[in-house]
Amino acid sequence: MSWSKRYSYYCISVTTACLNAYDLHMSAFSILAATSLLTRTFAAHFIADLSERVDDANGVHHFPFAYQDVPLVRLTRDLLAKERYDVRVRPISNHSAPLKIHISMSLYQIIDVNEPSQNIKMNMWMIQKWSDEMLDWNPQEYGMINSTILPHSSLWIPDTYLYNSVVMSRDETERYMNVQVASRYWEGKPGANMSFLYPAIYTVTCRLNVRYFPYDQQNCTLTISSWTNSKSALDYYADESVNMQSFIPNEEWDVMSFKVYRHEYKYACCSEPWVIIEASLVIRRKPLYYVVNLIIPTSIITIVSITGFFTPASTSDDRTEKIDLGITTLLAMSILMLMVSDQMPTTSEFVPLIAWFYLSIIIIVSIGTFLTSIVLSVQGRRKFGKMPTEIVRVVFFVYIAHWMCLSVPSQLLQLWDELNDHPIDSRTRETKNMGKFTGKVGSSPNHGNETKALRRRKTNNSGDVIPKTNIEKSPQSLHSLPQAPLKTSRWLKIPLNTIITDKRSHLSAIDASNANTPQSPNSPRSRQGPLWESAMAFVGYCNDGKQSKDKVVSAEVTEMKQRRQCSLEWEFLATILDRMLLIVFTVAVLVVTMGLVVTGHMAQRGYDEKIG
Repeated sequence: MSWSKRYSYYCISVTTACLNAYDLHMSAFSILAATSLLTRTFAAHFIADLSERVDDANGVHHFPFAYQDVPLVRLTRDLLAKERYDVRVRPISNHSAPLKIHISMSLYQIIDVNEPSQNIKMNMWMIQKWSDEMLDWNPQEYGMINSTILPHSSLWIPDTYLYNSVVMSRDETERYMNVQVASRYWEGKPGANMSFLYPAIYTVTCRLNVRYFPYDQQNCTLTISSWTNSKSALDYYADESVNMQSFIPNEEWDVMSFKVYRHEYKYACCSEPWVIIEASLVIRRKPLYYVVNLIIPTSIITIVSITGFFTPASTSDDRTEKIDLGITTLLAMSILMLMVSDQMPTTSEFVPLIAWFYLSIIIIVSIGTFLTSIVLSVQGRRKFGKMPTEIVRVVFFVYIAHWMCLSVPSQLLQLWDELNDHPIDSRTRETKNMGKFTGKVGSSPNHGNETKALRRRKTNNSGDVIPKTNIEKSPQSLHSLPQAPLKTSRWLKIPLNTIITDKRSHLSAIDASNANTPQSPNSPRSRQGPLWESAMAFVGYCNDGKQSKDKVVSAEVTEMKQRRQCSLEWEFLATILDRMLLIVFTVAVLVVTMGLVVTGHMAQRGYDEKIG
């Protein structure tokens, strides 16, 4: 060994003084070379060789010839020597035998589930393990090194590929790291065990079934295998399930299961079967977000629109605001429907559950708006001056109003009492009057005329409330006036009781005095027969004129009351119809909403039975 090499070993610890001494000797050696003790060529090569061996980074000097003797460096150099290892060749001694690849996966996070595009994006940790028979060493020769880490670019790795990946570029989905290499020397087997760990973000196509959205459950499959090697070259197998210990829970989805299955398929291209690893991910949607933000607001908006049946008449006695409310609700339903459709895939195979819900709500609101116009038409019939039929009055004012917990307005009750036209007694009274007319009940000759007059007063033969008054000119017609005294109406401020009662009592007294006075021949009345009769005729004529005026006033008052009764009855009938429709449509909305929830929970129970 030359003196320069011995000096280099001596200066292996490298201090500043040593470097200075080394430089001094180099200078001396250069001087000797210059004095022709050594040839210039040899001196130049020697100085260049020594300069390459000096590394002055941070004041510390290392010498490559010493680094090469490090066991790990020697092991790496020997394992990856080109004459020994080729990354292009499958690392197995018997090339007719398949190389077994073990795959294990860990789900770290579900990043996104895109329903319109029908794909799912997830963060996973992948591990591939196999045996490389070309990487063989004796740990005793390398300082008892049993394992090491080598770059993946310097080793053979299987061409494992995700078949149903949306992203085709491997660099965008998988981030390859180094490979762990563990010797099998102590197992008595050649080669080394390879462990290839790397993270991946996979975007996988998944046919989403949104039939029961938002109570749906999805099954997405990851199809993994070699792209170029069949089972004769690479034989894949995997764990039964995916590791979920490091999983970050998702806000929208619950992971029900993530199992792995191994299948062998034959393709038309190749005679040998291909081993396919299928990882089945079952996830279930959390419906709370959609229930709170879509279903409940929709139901509330619909019920608010239906409560338009509960709104009273406006200041103009119209209810047209209810139609505006129904149309506004339909517009709101359309906007919510667009929000839902943006989150669902475009499919014509089935209608999602929430779409059925919105269609039902829209149909309910549309029918409610249509029936509102019918109620407005019923209310507007009061302008024609025709009373509701007796059947309608009895059914709605007596029975349905009681069932709907509606009380008759006090004004209408007072008019019924004043006109003696209550719906409860109308049929009974009409039956009795018909019996009197046929002679089965009573014997008064005026009952038939009274019955006809009553019918004319109520319906005027066509439902009119305007009576046809026929004022008789004889004094005897005064006795046909109703015997019940007329009450003072709150709608008509005319005191009629005193006028009619006084005249009726005055005429009755005159008739009674005439009937009780004996007709003797010597009496003044008998002696003055023509004169007395003329006087009485004149008095009767005057009284008849006054009674005719009273009848006209009474008929006008009755007509006004009947007109008011007609208006109030149609208004009350419209109110009853509103209350009926309010109850019917409220029940319909609640049934549709509860049907959505119950159907969703039944669907989830069916999913659980399939998984179990």
